[in-house]
Amino acid sequence: MDCQLPNNKPVAIFCLWLALFCFAFPCPAREVDVDAFGLTYHLNPKGYVHHAPLKLDEHGAFVFNPGLGLGYDFRDDRKTEGWSFVVHGGMFENCDNHPFSFAGAGGRYRKFFSKKNFYEINLLAVGTYGNSSDDKKYSFAPTPYANIGIGHDYGKYSITYYLSFIPKGSDGSITSSTSMLFASMAISF
Repeated sequence: MDCQLPNNKPVAIFCLWLALFCFAFPCPAREVDVDAFGLTYHLNPKGYVHHAPLKLDEHGAFVFNPGLGLGYDFRDDRKTEGWSFVVHGGMFENCDNHPFSFAGAGGRYRKFFSKKNFYEINLLAVGTYGNSSDDKKYSFAPTPYANIGIGHDYGKYSITYYLSFIPKGSDGSITSSTSMLFASMAISF
């Protein structure tokens, strides 16, 4: 059986370093996001993934991409509006069921439009590690990342639903054939 996981010593060292850094030191972040990834919609019919193992329609326009992520927001508290510094990372299955991972930093703008409901915009520069469906070679790629979200504050935690647009060719290992919409959610506490 062909293993889809990369066999690369620098990747293993980086993952170990990241785990030690994230969990061995107290984090000054005031908000922790646990991300659940999701659903991809391919915008161009020529880019549908007909052979996708987790496709949700016969053409492969909608594909389920399960995964988890972790993020830190450095604002004073979850109810503070305006810009704040954020870091995020995660891993999910791409449309060919190969692992795709990313880590990055940037800013988040949050605005409450009612007492408990808010919208936010995330703008990050991320490094990605994945492969395309054409080959099994993994590669690193710098990628800009932006999404919009709408959320509800439940008191001790909040839930936010995000929609991301990933343009074709923004990074060769995931968007080589079409632009995509990517849906995810985060529980923040």
